[in-house]
Amino acid sequence: MGAKKLTKGLIELIQISRWRPELNVFLFVSLIALGNLVLFQKPLLEFGLSVSSLPDTSGWMQILSLQVLQFGLLASVLYVVSVFSITAVKLLGSILAVINAIALYFMLIYNMEIDRSMIGNILNTDARESSRLLHISIVPYLLAFGVLPTLLMWWVKVRPSKWIWRLNASVLTFAAMLAFLFQASSTWLWYDQHASRLGSKILPWSYIVNTARHFNRIALTDRDQILLPDAEFRPLAPTRKEVVVLVIGEAARAANFALYGYDKDTNPFTHDTTLTALPVGLSCSTNTISSTACILTHQGREAGSHSAFEPLPSYLTRHGVETIYRTNNSGPPPVQVTTYETAAEILQRCEMDTCPAPGFDEVLNWELGNVLNASSSDRIFVVLHQTGSHGPAYYSKYPEGFAQFTPECPTVLVDNCSQDELFNSYDNTIRYTDFLLNDLITQLDTVDAYVAMIYVSDHGQSLGEGGFYLHGAPNAVAPAEQREIPFLVWMSQGFKDSRGLSEADIIPAETFPHDFPFHSVMGFFGMRSDIYKPQYDIFNLDQ
Repeated sequence: MGAKKLTKGLIELIQISRWRPELNVFLFVSLIALGNLVLFQKPLLEFGLSVSSLPDTSGWMQILSLQVLQFGLLASVLYVVSVFSITAVKLLGSILAVINAIALYFMLIYNMEIDRSMIGNILNTDARESSRLLHISIVPYLLAFGVLPTLLMWWVKVRPSKWIWRLNASVLTFAAMLAFLFQASSTWLWYDQHASRLGSKILPWSYIVNTARHFNRIALTDRDQILLPDAEFRPLAPTRKEVVVLVIGEAARAANFALYGYDKDTNPFTHDTTLTALPVGLSCSTNTISSTACILTHQGREAGSHSAFEPLPSYLTRHGVETIYRTNNSGPPPVQVTTYETAAEILQRCEMDTCPAPGFDEVLNWELGNVLNASSSDRIFVVLHQTGSHGPAYYSKYPEGFAQFTPECPTVLVDNCSQDELFNSYDNTIRYTDFLLNDLITQLDTVDAYVAMIYVSDHGQSLGEGGFYLHGAPNAVAPAEQREIPFLVWMSQGFKDSRGLSEADIIPAETFPHDFPFHSVMGFFGMRSDIYKPQYDIFNLDQ
C-alpha cells in the first residue's frame, strides 16, 4: 500500500509540474501590456507626476492618459504581431522585457534619459567603454524584470483564435486609445510642453523610436558632404612651418579646473606654462557626436550632428594642409585627412621600451613632436580626440600613479560612492588631462615652427548634482555642469612674436567655445573665404 501511495503521489506531482495555465490570446496580450505598465514606468511616472497639474482634475487626466497611451500602443502592436504567430508575440515580448530591464537599470541608477542623443552615445561607445558601464548590480534587474517575465510568457499556453479577430482587436485597441486621447485633448499642450522628456522615459518606445530617429539622422549625415567655398591663404608664404593642435576633451567640466578657480589643484602641471584659460562657455550639446560636429564645423553652435558641411580636417586637407587625426574616442564625423590613427593603431607601431601605457590618452601624445619636426609640410593641423573624463568608470581614466586625490570611487556605481570619493576620482581625470597638456606643450616647444594648441571639451559632466550623473541630458533641462566647459589656448613664443600677440589679446569678452576652433584655425593659417568669421578667430587682432 505504501508503494502504491508513493507512486500515486509521484504521478500527481508530475501532473502538477506539467500543468500550464491556458489563456486566450486577447487576455495574454493584455497581460503583457499591463505587465509592461507595472514593471517599467517608474521613471516616466515620477517625471509625469513632477510636472503634472495634480491635485487638479487636469493632473489626474494627464497621468491617466500616460497609462492609456502606454497600454494601447503596446497592446495594438502585439495584436498585429499575433496575426502572424503567437510564438512571435512571445519572442517580441521576451526581447522587450530584457531590453526594458537593462534600460530601467541605467535610468534608475544614472538618471539616464533615452533620447536620440543618448542612443547615439550608446551605439558609438566602443566595447571597452561599454564594459566599464556594467556592474554585477544589473543582474537583479535582468532576473526580476527580464528573465522572470520571459519565463512566464513561455510557460503560459495561448489559445489560438481567428486571425481576423486578432487584427480587429488591434484596430479596436488603437481606436479606443485615440478616442480617449481625443476626449482628453486638454492634455495635448501638456504633452507638447514635455514631449522630449516624456519620450525619453516611456519604455519600450523611448529606445525604439529614438533608435529610428538616430539612424534617420545618420542617413541625413551620410549624404554627400557640401563642400565649403575655396579659401585663399595670405599672399606671403609662411617663413616657418605652421602647426595647430586641437585637443578635443571628453566630459571635462570647467567647474573642476583650478584654472577656473576650483579649490583643488587639478592643474599643477601647466601652472608654470603660458596656457591661457579663456572664459567659460557652453557646449553646443551634451553628447559627443553633436558636440564634435559643432567643434569641427564652420557653423559652430548652429551645426548639430546633422550637419552635411565639410568638417575642418577635410577642408584643410583639400587645401593642402597636412592633417593628422588621432583618436582614443568614438563618434567623430566622417573626415578626409592625411593620417587617421586610433590609439590602438599607434600602439602597434611603437617600440616596446618607448610605448605609452595602453588604454590611456597619453598614447595620442606619443612622439608627436618628432612627427611634426620630421614633416616637410609648411602647414600641419593635428586633432587629438581624448577619452578624457568619460564616466562612470572615472578611476580607469588615469594611470595608478595619478591617483592624487583619495579615497577614490572604484566602481561604476557612482551613487554608491560618497561625494568626496566621486569627486576625487573625477578630479584625478582632470589632473591627468593637465599632465597630458603639459606634455604636449613640452613637445610642441621643441618643434621648429609657429605653434598654437587649443583645448576644448565636447561637453561637461554631472556628478550627482540634482540627482544627475554622467551627461546626455537634453539641452533644455541639462544642468550647467553638463554644458559649462573649459576653453584653453597655448601659443609658442615665436608665433606670438610673429603676430604681435600676447595672451591678453586672445581673450574675448565671452565665448561659446564650439564657435571658435574652426575660424581660429583658419585665422592661424591665414586662410580667408566667404565662411570665415573674424569675430570667432581668437588670433585676429581686429576682433
